[in-house]
Amino acid sequence: MGKGSETRARARKLEARRALPGLAPVPRRERDGNSTRSKRTAEVKAEAAADVAGLKVRARQMGADPNDLPAMRAQALGEAAGQAIYMRHSGAEAAKLWDIYAGLTAAEARYAKIVLGVPIHARVAKVEFLPERLETCADDDLDLRSEEEKHRDAVNAWMRWRGYVQNLSAHHQSAIFAVVRGRKDPVREAALTPAGKRFLDALKLLAEVVDK
Repeated sequence: MGKGSETRARARKLEARRALPGLAPVPRRERDGNSTRSKRTAEVKAEAAADVAGLKVRARQMGADPNDLPAMRAQALGEAAGQAIYMRHSGAEAAKLWDIYAGLTAAEARYAKIVLGVPIHARVAKVEFLPERLETCADDDLDLRSEEEKHRDAVNAWMRWRGYVQNLSAHHQSAIFAVVRGRKDPVREAALTPAGKRFLDALKLLAEVVDK
């Protein structure tokens, strides 16, 4: 075959190659580390968005400024009773009343679970809770008490709180437990309900008894 024939053959092969459709680009596979980081970044952004949304809902429930998000992060505001407390009170007074409520309800819950063997499930009004991660910390204290010690401590704590409550009138006791047990809503449509006002009045009296 002459040089001319070879040249024409190469030209035909080149033309045929140009006529072939282009190949689709092969997607680059991310390294596992990059993929994991991207997924975690997306999760963090989703959690942050849900956190902000929850705080805004909480503010609307209380009739508070939805832009004052840091104030809405208080643990007490995760419950309707806590919202009622902070709608009327602020600062040290609000913190003190929340401690009284939290102490009473925690003592009752422990007594019911450890001594009576029944968990307390109050029929509470729906409150928008913020999504929280369940995490453990190396500094968390382990409960090393025996079952007998837990039983005794639960009884003693609840009897102590019952003693405080029994210093109140039947009317005030009823006002507190109507909210504690979920029979009455203390907050509705960003305002205190009549039951909520009675609850706060009685809770303040209970705080005075505890301080004596």
